[in-house]
Amino acid sequence: MTDSADISTIQLAARAFYAWFHGRQPEPAGVLAIQAFLGTPIDTDELNRLGERLQQNQAFLEAQRPLVEKWQRRMSSPTGISDEDAATLIEELFSGFDHALLYERNIRASSTLVHRGQVNSVHARVEEMPCWTLHLNLAGGGIFLSENMERRTAPGDMMLMRPDARYHYGLHPLEEDWQHLWALFQPRPHWSELTAWKELDQGILLLALPEGEARLKVERLFRELIDIGQSGSIEQSNLQHNKLEEILIRARVALGDQESKPVDSRIRHACEYMQSRLEQKFTLEEVASDCNLSISRFAHLFAEQMGLGPKAWINDIRLQKARKLLLTTDEKISRIGSLVGYEDPAHFTRYFSKNMGCSPRHFRRSFSKDT
Repeated sequence: MTDSADISTIQLAARAFYAWFHGRQPEPAGVLAIQAFLGTPIDTDELNRLGERLQQNQAFLEAQRPLVEKWQRRMSSPTGISDEDAATLIEELFSGFDHALLYERNIRASSTLVHRGQVNSVHARVEEMPCWTLHLNLAGGGIFLSENMERRTAPGDMMLMRPDARYHYGLHPLEEDWQHLWALFQPRPHWSELTAWKELDQGILLLALPEGEARLKVERLFRELIDIGQSGSIEQSNLQHNKLEEILIRARVALGDQESKPVDSRIRHACEYMQSRLEQKFTLEEVASDCNLSISRFAHLFAEQMGLGPKAWINDIRLQKARKLLLTTDEKISRIGSLVGYEDPAHFTRYFSKNMGCSPRHFRRSFSKDT
């Protein structure tokens, strides 16, 4: 058997996860390796409690048993496994991982730091949760994708997911890391007004905290929420709910009562006009004419209302639709390019790679349906 001194952190993590999925308690070195690669503080007791829930979930066991058996011979090999095999093993073990198993009766809150290339940079898919999920982006950025929306998170973004939300999320391809705080919880009845945030898609809500003391205060409260969960106090549940309620109140106060300014009807019509013609060639002059505007007035008004010029906007919309098609269909990449207005597949790949930091093929593989 390979000497433990020669085993890398990712190999230790793979062995610990393999033992864990077998229902065995990981050794201390394995727990440290798990912490390093999850980017989340988690102790042996927490792992054991989660492991117990895994072993009680028949659907999960049936899905994971073939994978555990697949790796049995290689894990028992005297030569051990390579770093590449270890990364593949962890990725396969967590394919289709039921995030609902993370939820306990009390509020569960923690922090996660994702680094590119580590195991936790693999993207995840969430179908349904038995609870609400709150994320606070601290540094770097993640990406949240669903059927009808895409959001690249920035520092100060708070993403709130209801149980009916269905989405993919992970480290944004253009970011090297992503640090965020998160909480799983059941809202109290009187929180409905506090959680009336901007809805991006079904069950997916956003509140962007402006930079300044208010954002720092929410972050401090969130860290206190995490600390309370590790205290073991007999009043832990009440203290956590009170702290989370204060977070939601502070967030709403920081946002203020400002309502989004309605988009000019002519610009709204222009957006609909361009979105309905993604496969076609059209000029901005044609769009402006259809809106009864001169091209100069159209360009100025569009940028004022939408925050960027019409050409940049339509390119973003094309790439957003391309990413959704890569996620939700098995269409060839060249076909997807043509469906969003790129006749030349090579041009589509170059433009996609320039804007996302990875090729369409790599993006599809990162967000595959099995992760």
